[in-house]
Parts: sequence; structure tokens; C-alpha cells
Amino acid sequence: MSWVAMFPGQGSQQAGMGKELLDKYSDLLIDDFEETLGWSLQEIILKGNQEEVTKTNIAQPYIFAISYCYGLEVIEKIGLPKVGIGHSLGEYTALSLSGILSYKDALEIIAIRGKAMQEAVEGSNTTLAAVLTSNLEATIKAVEGLIEQGIGINISNYNDASQIVIGGSHEDINYLKSNPKDLDAKRVIPLDVAGAFHSPVVSSAKKEVEKVIEQIELKDGQFSVYMNIDANIAELSTIKERLVNQIDNSVMFYNQILNIEKFEQPESWYHIGPGNVTAGMVKKSISSKSVKVVNSLDSLNDI
Repeated sequence: MSWVAMFPGQGSQQAGMGKELLDKYSDLLIDDFEETLGWSLQEIILKGNQEEVTKTNIAQPYIFAISYCYGLEVIEKIGLPKVGIGHSLGEYTALSLSGILSYKDALEIIAIRGKAMQEAVEGSNTTLAAVLTSNLEATIKAVEGLIEQGIGINISNYNDASQIVIGGSHEDINYLKSNPKDLDAKRVIPLDVAGAFHSPVVSSAKKEVEKVIEQIELKDGQFSVYMNIDANIAELSTIKERLVNQIDNSVMFYNQILNIEKFEQPESWYHIGPGNVTAGMVKKSISSKSVKVVNSLDSLNDI
């Protein structure tokens, strides 16, 4: 079967997620995790509350590790995917599960990336907002028009056929929330985030991430990965540069979906990891496709 593996980013975390994986994957979730990052994921899984697991420095490696293990479960049951993609943080899961990037190297990069991005937005007075639209092209054009007028917003994510995410100051985002027609949009929904990620606001984070990425070794993968920054297949020679530049550039997830549908023609799409957000994005973008969600061991029975 030809299928796509999709992995979520930050925002999908839930307290206690992955508890059922601890026994089978103790080497990854306990031993390798603690050896690489110096803190206990097991402690977080068993005792962490929602506020704690939402902190960037915990949420990102936690989501990655859990998604990776569920990915192993899916592959064990139905074989390797044809291609993989991930939303922001999830891109590291796709690359790691393919074998391009080792699990421990990915953990190390993710920890440094999360810390650097958090530091970059502190005091920036910026945030993100989801923009819901029935005319994506018109909304994108409206955003570009405001940018040309000097309004300090940008498009952080192209999510699906009916949603983008914009970044900007709290003042600009709140204004647009009250005036969605300025964006040719139905609604503008501010998100509960620390700042405008995937925008120039976090450019200062790139230096720290680049330092660690330059030290790692990449290998040929078991399957191809389409990348956020340009929605194209990852070439080994450019992956490091693309991962660094992903930090302050738009996540082109909608374009990734369209390119995979056009060039790979998969039979099924699988959201693997906490939540179900990437499944929803595919359903809104290419409605006729088979889309499945694996976010628990029980859900494996449905595939």
C-alpha cells in the first residue's frame, strides 16, 4: 500500500500522552531521552500536568518522541510509507523515522531549537493567529497587500485550503480579529503561543540551531521527506540548510499536501502522533482521500 506518514507539531500535546508506550520503548523514551537531554521524560509522562507539558522546552521533545514511537508501530504493522511530512517540529519526526536523522541527534537539535526560539520571542510583543477563509487566494493577496503598506505581519503557516496562520504584534492581530474582512477572511483567531514563530522575529534562533546541525551526520533515508520550506523532496545536500531556514520561514504544509498528491498519488494519509490536526488539513485540501489517525495503540486496530 502506498501511504503518507504525517507528524504533528507543537500544540498537539496532552498530559500523560504516550504512557502506554513506556514499557515497549523504554530504550527510546527513558534511556536515550535522559542520556541526550538530561531530564526524565518518564517523570513528565507519569506526573506532568497540562501546564507543564505545554512549555516549549518540554512539549517539543515530548511530542517528537511519542510520535516517533507510534510511527514505529505503524511501520511494524503496514510497512514503510512512500513519503513522510511533518508540521514544523514534526518535520524532525519524519526525517528521523526515515533514518536520515538519528533519533538522538533529532532530540538534541529539537531541545536547542525550542530553547532558542523561545528566547527569540521573549519581549517581542508578538503572537500568531489562525485565519479561516473561503477564498485562500484572496486572503493571501490581502495579507500581502497589508505587508506592502508596512503592516508588520507575515504568513507563518500555509495549513490547508481554508486556513493560514499569520504572525504579528498583539495590536495588529487584535485589530484583524475584529476586522477579518480586511483579510478577505471569515474569522481571525488569536492562538495561545509565546510569539510569532516562523517569522523574522525568530531569526536570531538560527545561529544556535545551525551550530548543532552542522555537527551531525545525515544518511540516506528509507523513504523520501517533503520539506516545509519549499514543499519539495529533501535532498541530502540541502537538508541542514533547509532545517535552519525553516525557523524563520513559512511552513508550506498545504503546498506539501498538493505536491505529494500530484507527484506521489498515495492511497492513504496517516496522521501519526498526538491529536489529529494534520488529518484535518488533508481532508480540507484533498477531500476524496483516505485519511487515518494513529494517536494511541487502540487506533492501530483501525488501520
